[in-house]
Amino acid sequence: MRKSILGFVFIVLMSAAASAQGRGGASIFAPPSTPTGPIADAVNAIVKAFNSRDVPYFQKVIAPDAVWFDEDGHTLQAMVWMNRLMSANPPRKLTITNLRVGNWDTAGWAGFNYVIEGTNQVKGTNTMVFKKNGNDWQIAVIHGAVDTAIVPH
Repeated sequence: MRKSILGFVFIVLMSAAASAQGRGGASIFAPPSTPTGPIADAVNAIVKAFNSRDVPYFQKVIAPDAVWFDEDGHTLQAMVWMNRLMSANPPRKLTITNLRVGNWDTAGWAGFNYVIEGTNQVKGTNTMVFKKNGNDWQIAVIHGAVDTAIVPH
Protein backbone atom coordinates (compact mmCIF):
# COMPACT_ATOMS: atom_id res chain seq x y z
CA MET A 1 0.00 0.00 0.00
CA ARG A 2 2.81 2.44 0.90
CA LYS A 3 4.56 1.76 -2.41
CA SER A 4 1.31 2.48 -4.26
CA ILE A 5 0.87 5.83 -2.50
CA LEU A 6 4.51 6.79 -3.06
CA GLY A 7 4.21 5.85 -6.73
CA PHE A 8 1.01 7.86 -7.09
CA VAL A 9 2.60 10.95 -5.49
CA PHE A 10 5.63 10.63 -7.78
CA ILE A 11 3.42 10.40 -10.90
CA VAL A 12 1.36 13.42 -9.82
CA LEU A 13 4.52 15.49 -9.23
CA MET A 14 6.01 14.50 -12.57
CA SER A 15 2.73 15.26 -14.36
CA ALA A 16 2.51 18.67 -12.72
CA ALA A 17 6.10 19.46 -13.71
CA ALA A 18 5.52 18.38 -17.31
CA SER A 19 2.24 20.30 -17.47
CA ALA A 20 3.84 23.49 -16.16
CA GLN A 21 6.64 23.24 -18.73
CA GLY A 22 4.14 22.66 -21.52
CA ARG A 23 2.24 25.83 -20.57
CA GLY A 24 5.42 27.89 -20.44
CA GLY A 25 5.41 27.84 -16.63
CA ALA A 26 8.29 27.06 -14.35
CA SER A 27 9.23 23.47 -13.74
CA ILE A 28 9.76 22.31 -10.19
CA PHE A 29 13.16 21.10 -11.46
CA ALA A 30 14.18 24.28 -13.30
CA PRO A 31 16.36 26.93 -11.69
CA PRO A 32 14.27 29.74 -10.19
CA SER A 33 13.74 32.90 -12.18
CA THR A 34 15.24 36.26 -11.29
CA PRO A 35 12.99 37.95 -8.72
CA THR A 36 11.21 41.16 -9.67
CA GLY A 37 8.95 43.58 -7.89
CA PRO A 38 9.27 46.20 -5.17
CA ILE A 39 11.27 44.13 -2.69
CA ALA A 40 13.76 42.91 -5.33
CA ASP A 41 14.13 46.54 -6.44
CA ALA A 42 14.69 47.60 -2.82
CA VAL A 43 17.40 44.98 -2.27
CA ASN A 44 19.20 45.93 -5.49
CA ALA A 45 19.08 49.60 -4.42
CA ILE A 46 20.48 48.60 -1.01
CA VAL A 47 23.43 46.81 -2.66
CA LYS A 48 24.11 49.84 -4.87
CA ALA A 49 23.93 52.22 -1.89
CA PHE A 50 26.19 49.96 0.19
CA ASN A 51 28.84 49.87 -2.51
CA SER A 52 28.72 53.66 -2.97
CA ARG A 53 28.69 54.30 0.81
CA ASP A 54 25.43 56.24 0.57
CA VAL A 55 24.69 56.75 4.28
CA PRO A 56 21.76 59.16 3.70
CA TYR A 57 20.02 56.42 1.66
CA PHE A 58 20.31 54.01 4.59
CA GLN A 59 19.01 56.65 7.00
CA LYS A 60 15.87 56.70 4.84
CA VAL A 61 15.49 52.97 4.10
CA ILE A 62 16.25 51.61 7.58
CA ALA A 63 13.35 52.21 9.96
CA PRO A 64 14.37 54.08 13.15
CA ASP A 65 13.34 51.08 15.29
CA ALA A 66 14.92 48.43 13.00
CA VAL A 67 16.94 45.67 14.66
CA TRP A 68 19.96 43.78 13.29
CA PHE A 69 20.51 40.22 14.53
CA ASP A 70 23.95 38.78 13.84
CA GLU A 71 25.08 35.18 13.55
CA ASP A 72 25.92 34.66 17.20
CA GLY A 73 22.93 36.24 18.88
CA HIS A 74 23.88 39.89 19.22
CA THR A 75 21.19 42.47 18.54
CA LEU A 76 21.92 46.03 17.56
CA GLN A 77 19.99 48.94 16.23
CA ALA A 78 20.28 48.34 12.49
CA MET A 79 21.51 51.84 11.68
CA VAL A 80 24.30 51.58 14.28
CA TRP A 81 25.68 48.48 12.56
CA MET A 82 25.20 49.98 9.10
CA ASN A 83 27.13 53.09 10.16
CA ARG A 84 30.00 50.85 11.24
CA LEU A 85 29.98 49.09 7.88
CA MET A 86 29.76 52.36 5.95
CA SER A 87 32.69 53.93 7.82
CA ALA A 88 35.01 50.91 7.48
CA ASN A 89 38.36 51.45 5.80
CA PRO A 90 39.09 50.17 3.30
CA PRO A 91 35.54 50.46 1.94
CA ARG A 92 33.59 47.20 1.73
CA LYS A 93 32.13 45.80 -1.49
CA LEU A 94 28.91 43.77 -1.31
CA THR A 95 27.77 41.23 -3.88
CA ILE A 96 24.68 39.05 -3.55
CA THR A 97 23.38 35.87 -5.17
CA ASN A 98 20.34 33.63 -4.85
CA LEU A 99 17.95 36.50 -4.12
CA ARG A 100 14.47 35.42 -3.00
CA VAL A 101 11.66 37.85 -2.19
CA GLY A 102 8.01 38.04 -1.28
CA ASN A 103 5.61 40.76 -0.28
CA TRP A 104 2.05 41.60 0.66
CA ASP A 105 0.36 45.00 0.88
CA THR A 106 2.30 46.32 3.86
CA ALA A 107 5.08 43.79 4.54
CA GLY A 108 7.75 41.94 2.62
CA TRP A 109 10.87 39.84 3.00
CA ALA A 110 14.10 39.11 1.16
CA GLY A 111 16.76 36.48 1.57
CA PHE A 112 20.07 36.13 -0.24
CA ASN A 113 23.63 34.90 -0.06
CA TYR A 114 26.26 37.60 0.23
CA VAL A 115 29.99 38.20 -0.03
CA ILE A 116 31.55 41.27 1.55
CA GLU A 117 35.04 42.12 0.34
CA GLY A 118 37.35 44.41 2.29
CA THR A 119 40.36 43.63 4.44
CA ASN A 120 38.76 40.21 4.86
CA GLN A 121 36.24 38.27 2.83
CA VAL A 122 33.00 37.44 4.63
CA LYS A 123 30.42 35.07 3.14
CA GLY A 124 27.00 34.43 4.54
CA THR A 125 23.26 34.60 4.24
CA ASN A 126 21.03 37.53 4.99
CA THR A 127 17.33 37.91 5.61
CA MET A 128 15.47 41.22 5.71
CA VAL A 129 11.91 41.97 6.74
CA PHE A 130 10.39 45.12 5.23
CA LYS A 131 7.43 47.26 6.24
CA LYS A 132 5.56 49.75 4.11
CA ASN A 133 5.85 53.34 5.28
CA GLY A 134 3.67 55.50 3.04
CA ASN A 135 4.84 54.66 -0.48
CA ASP A 136 8.30 53.52 0.66
CA TRP A 137 9.59 50.17 1.85
CA GLN A 138 11.69 50.30 5.01
CA ILE A 139 13.84 47.61 6.58
CA ALA A 140 12.37 46.54 9.92
CA VAL A 141 14.58 43.53 10.73
CA ILE A 142 17.92 42.27 9.40
CA HIS A 143 19.44 38.90 10.18
CA GLY A 144 22.97 38.51 8.90
CA ALA A 145 24.60 35.12 9.32
CA VAL A 146 28.20 34.28 8.48
CA ASP A 147 28.53 30.97 6.59
CA THR A 148 32.30 30.63 6.76
CA ALA A 149 35.22 31.81 8.79
CA ILE A 150 36.41 35.30 7.96
CA VAL A 151 39.19 34.85 5.41
CA PRO A 152 42.00 37.45 5.42
CA HIS A 153 43.29 38.51 2.01
